[in-house]
Amino acid sequence: MIENETQTIRISLALVQVDGPPLDSGSWRLSDPFRIGRAASNELELPDPGVSRRHASVERANDGWIVRDCGSRQGIELNGLALAESATARLRAGDILRVGPWQFRIDALADEHGGPGSANAPTRISVVRAVGNLAEQRLELLLQYAGDIAAARDEAALAEILAEHALLGSGYARATVLWRREGDIIVCCQRPALSPRSQWQFNAALVASAGNGDLARLESDTPPSGGQASLQRKPRRAMCVPIMLDGRAEAFLYLDSERTSARRHADAPTFCHALARLAALALSNLHRLEREREHAAFTADLERARDVQKRLLPAAADVLGAVRYALHLHPGRVVGGDVVDVFEIDGGRVVAALGDVSGAGLGAGLVMASVQSFLRAGFAHDGDPVRVVSQLNAHLCAQTGDGRFVTLWLGVFEPSGAGCHFVDAGHGHALRIAAGSVQPLSPRGCIPLGIDAQAQFVAEPLLLGRGEMVLLYSDGVVEQRGADGAPWGTEGLSHSLASAAAPADAVALAWKALGEHAGVAPEDDATMLALAVC
Repeated sequence: MIENETQTIRISLALVQVDGPPLDSGSWRLSDPFRIGRAASNELELPDPGVSRRHASVERANDGWIVRDCGSRQGIELNGLALAESATARLRAGDILRVGPWQFRIDALADEHGGPGSANAPTRISVVRAVGNLAEQRLELLLQYAGDIAAARDEAALAEILAEHALLGSGYARATVLWRREGDIIVCCQRPALSPRSQWQFNAALVASAGNGDLARLESDTPPSGGQASLQRKPRRAMCVPIMLDGRAEAFLYLDSERTSARRHADAPTFCHALARLAALALSNLHRLEREREHAAFTADLERARDVQKRLLPAAADVLGAVRYALHLHPGRVVGGDVVDVFEIDGGRVVAALGDVSGAGLGAGLVMASVQSFLRAGFAHDGDPVRVVSQLNAHLCAQTGDGRFVTLWLGVFEPSGAGCHFVDAGHGHALRIAAGSVQPLSPRGCIPLGIDAQAQFVAEPLLLGRGEMVLLYSDGVVEQRGADGAPWGTEGLSHSLASAAAPADAVALAWKALGEHAGVAPEDDATMLALAVC
């Protein structure tokens, strides 16, 4: 039996330049401390006016390493995040450190020890966030990534999280998230971020290949195809992973390295594919949340529109002049398209109107409000129902223009209570209730409003005796279907009104009977207006 000997390997770090003006060396093994600044006495001299003489310092702390800001004027960034003045932060392999115009990647090295299993020369170790075998590193990184990306609030944050974790675990020198926007491919996020003086472009053919839904890789000495300019170092390796949503590549994770000596992880494709799949799930969730927010905002707008519409309605029951009335309006889609109004005009006369706007929803509701406002404004200047209806018709013909029309029953009741004159513009839904008998009115009628600007309208007389009523209703009342699929119809409505003795009774009885027939609330706008002379 062979017993395994466990040995703890102390990890040293190396600083590898990945961007910025050229320096004497491209890699520096970190000492304790490792000072960075403009002064020649530093372990790493950075000759730039924006770098302080003693800018930063890397030091050992317990079992790891830290980077310390030494009160620099312009500060330092670690993984894209600025450190506060004189602050410290933990350093790990794979981190990206920015000082002035330079960017450095943190690599791990095994310390030089002559014990069993050690090498005489420093050995470069591909470590992501943890020290251990690659599978353990992948698991730790994926778990951290899954938690971070699930908490992403928007697409920009999602892209940053994806790029940072891909850079840490893929072995590539640069990670870029590309987004598809209206047929174009744009850069959403890149880690490490390029300096303003640098130029970069992706390989269009590689992205197009990944656009089919498969991971695509490229190893070539040729520069990327298309674009404006390229980096001085030609890309040697690149990989593109699609982020699929509903069978379409919505975005891409694009990884590339300019140097053949860049870190290589054999399972990088599998790892990056897992990152992309988790990103797709998070992106789908973001889209779902956005749809929910839009739906909630739309619902709130509809509720506000419904409140405004309610304010335009007259009281549910009242006595105006010589007219007693009661009404009930049920909007089928939150905002109704039925027109109903009762109001007094000069001379003690009372105007009663009920109509139906073609279509449904918010558009019909807006036309309804327009019709109601026009009628009130028209009767404020002219008491002739024919002239007011003709003017309204011309207005609708000029304004709607989308095939929308309005049916309307409009009556003007005299102050004596003897009766009224009414115009029926294609509505036709009116019943006369007298001594238990319910009969439909049979007007001459005219065409609906909003169809022909030259249409002619006529006023017809209606005489109501004591105890008699007229019930106006919209087509949503009689077209409501029951459990057997049959519409309620005029017969069902007439039967429910036989015992009605007053406008409020008529509306209550009819609405109750309609509910019993349908079993549910009406799907369409359903409106009733009962009128009687006092």
